[in-house]
Amino acid sequence: MRLPVLLKTKLLDHRMQSASTSQKKQYWNAATQLVTSLQNLSQRGRQVVQEIVGDNTFVEWEHYPENDVRDLKHASQYFYHAHTGLQRSFAEHGHFHLFVHAQELGLRPANARYDEAPAHVIAVSMNAQGLPTAFFAVNRWVTKGPWLSYEACEIALDHFALKGRQGSRDINRFLTALVQLYRSQILDVIKERDRVMQKLSQERDRRTVFADRNIELLCYAPIALMDDIEALENFI
Repeated sequence: MRLPVLLKTKLLDHRMQSASTSQKKQYWNAATQLVTSLQNLSQRGRQVVQEIVGDNTFVEWEHYPENDVRDLKHASQYFYHAHTGLQRSFAEHGHFHLFVHAQELGLRPANARYDEAPAHVIAVSMNAQGLPTAFFAVNRWVTKGPWLSYEACEIALDHFALKGRQGSRDINRFLTALVQLYRSQILDVIKERDRVMQKLSQERDRRTVFADRNIELLCYAPIALMDDIEALENFI
């Protein structure tokens, strides 16, 4: 199994130095929503991982919740699961897979014959304490949906939101705010994804690379949420 490229993205405080007033406000609003969701969970004696798994026995590979969470209005979808520890080159409890429905956002042409699978945007690695620790990008075979270009991912991130009735309200708010707060870092991961894929496809047809089961994770970027929120407080 090929190991993913470790990507060191700019920390949030470095981005804040060049951010406009409106961008700083957007960062702050996202951070506020994110912290509020964590506080709400904490008041109920929960954290993100506990909330998504619920009272079920946690089983590797199964989706939590079973049929995913989908926001029809914002064409967004997610689920949480975990692989066996031997299949990961980094420590995690599990991860969220975040998707958009590309046809509904106008990112791909509609097809009257079938409903296209959702397009994977990014995965969020979580620790057992319920905090996000990294973003990573996967090969196409992993989620089987359409492969979005970098430009399409920019649009997808701008539209990604979870405000419907499905799923936990606090997890939905947490994931929506996380994407807003770390939009630039996520785009760095997607840019690296494309660089890695281009390199892997130099001597092979890209379709065979997309289907290669020895290539699962393309790149991985750690984050430090609490450090970033502290840094953000210092800028506001």
